[in-house]
Amino acid sequence: MEIIETARAEKGNIRGVLVETGIIKPQVGAVVKIGSRITGIVVKMNVKIGDKVKKDDLIALVDDRELRKSIEKQKAALESARNTLLQVELTYPNRIKEAEANLQYARVTYQREQALQKHEYTTEDAVDKARSEFRANEANLKRLQDEYRTQLEISRAKFEEAEAQLKQSEVNLSYTRIYSPINGVVSDVTIQEGETIVTGLQVANLVTVLDPTLLDLWVYVDETNIGKAKVGQKVEYYVDAFPEKTFGGTVGKIYPQPVTKDNIVYYLAIVEVGKEDTNYLKPEMTSQVRIIFQEKEGILTVPNAAVKFDEGKQVAYKVIGPKKVDKVDIKTGIRGEDRTEILSGVQEGDEVATKIVLPMASKS
Repeated sequence: MEIIETARAEKGNIRGVLVETGIIKPQVGAVVKIGSRITGIVVKMNVKIGDKVKKDDLIALVDDRELRKSIEKQKAALESARNTLLQVELTYPNRIKEAEANLQYARVTYQREQALQKHEYTTEDAVDKARSEFRANEANLKRLQDEYRTQLEISRAKFEEAEAQLKQSEVNLSYTRIYSPINGVVSDVTIQEGETIVTGLQVANLVTVLDPTLLDLWVYVDETNIGKAKVGQKVEYYVDAFPEKTFGGTVGKIYPQPVTKDNIVYYLAIVEVGKEDTNYLKPEMTSQVRIIFQEKEGILTVPNAAVKFDEGKQVAYKVIGPKKVDKVDIKTGIRGEDRTEILSGVQEGDEVATKIVLPMASKS
């Protein structure tokens, strides 16, 4: 038997840690693809990739000359429709009032002639004439009233249509000025000055703006570890670009939908990147992640290498003299990155073998 390395059982602190891989990703809403809602030629492009922009900064201009001409024509058409509507609203009520007065006069005349006829003070022809005048005025009033309703509906419809067309053209004119909806950095530009935008084809990716201060860490937690991962747990992570810097955060979400990569099932744990850390981190950076699922202080521990297995049981080899060890059954608690919690079998101060060669056995 040969004892190669030993260590002492001593009290200390242990963190239960899940070591996983992560990727820095933009948060939902941090990437906005800006397009045009109108077809036209780009006459001005104010940004290029890498430019910083603020919300409501002018990104691009689309040729608006034809729209402005159309708007001038539509304004004239709207004014004409307004005048026609006003003329109908002013003229017909006066004509109807006049027709109502004529009808009333014809009614009185007809009634008088009927009364005179009873006493034979008038002729049948006079009564017939009064009746005809009354009915003619009655028909004329009804015609004017019907005509008024019809002309009013037509003129109002034309006015509203002209007004709607003008408003739509003014909205379309506003679409020729393309603004950034967020603060951020231009990450992609897919069109140049002089090129034509075709609505529906390039609307999704004219310019892409990324807010670099809104980042998440996507942690791919192995299915064998997902039972230990919980929302609210502390996280430490590192990136190759800054190997000496430790970034921190907290598990904010754990998605229930699994992700399969290389035939291995993972679950995504989402960690929001702190604002101060976004000065260092960029989308798609890979990281080494430690999720701290348990912490204990002042507990008895031994190095992980001191925990051995013999016939399916956990054991430790206590050093009791030169080249002499005593194999003892042990119970362990949480396992940290370097040390393991000892619940029984070893006492504080005991010397245990971490590397040992046993008789008839290879190095363990």
